[in-house]
Amino acid sequence: MSEALKYELRRQMRARRRSLSPQQLHQAEMGLLQHLRALPETRRAREIGLYWPIKGEISLLGLLQEPWSHRQKFYLPVLAPHRRGLRFAPLVRGGTLRRNRLGIPEPMVSRRHWRSARQLDLLFVPLLAFDSKGRRLGMGGGFYDRTLAGLRHRRHWLRPRLLGVAHAFQEVTQIPAEPWDVPLHGICTEQGYRSFLP
Repeated sequence: MSEALKYELRRQMRARRRSLSPQQLHQAEMGLLQHLRALPETRRAREIGLYWPIKGEISLLGLLQEPWSHRQKFYLPVLAPHRRGLRFAPLVRGGTLRRNRLGIPEPMVSRRHWRSARQLDLLFVPLLAFDSKGRRLGMGGGFYDRTLAGLRHRRHWLRPRLLGVAHAFQEVTQIPAEPWDVPLHGICTEQGYRSFLP
């Protein structure tokens, strides 16, 4: 897929997500949570990386209210100074959030509490488009690609389990594989879950 086609696809998907009403977003969130509740890995994971929903992304913050969530620690991505990838800071109930340089809220906690992606059991990855083989098209900043780059060189890894999250309408026919792609274990939308890796 040429850069021009990627740009156009990103533009279309961003516009479509932004056009969703609060009611449509709420319905999508409820549908997504229903499917995530049924996944064993959602309940088993102890350290879980979420994302703060922006610009029409489906919210995962409802997971914080699940009965089993008291046994889990949740993290949000932070833009680490002097690094091009992401680190993950604990999301503390009643804790303070601040907006990073991209305007996305991050937990204000000491860096000694930050985690790398490899330290998480489960990482939910936002995306703009995906295909039936589980390939994803991100926002274009490359933050998740750089964060997960070390996993490309490992034939098998146990942590983190990578689950893409999107609206069902974000599925497209094909997204060509790029050399820097890290495969997703599965993708969950408000319409269901699909597994791609064991």
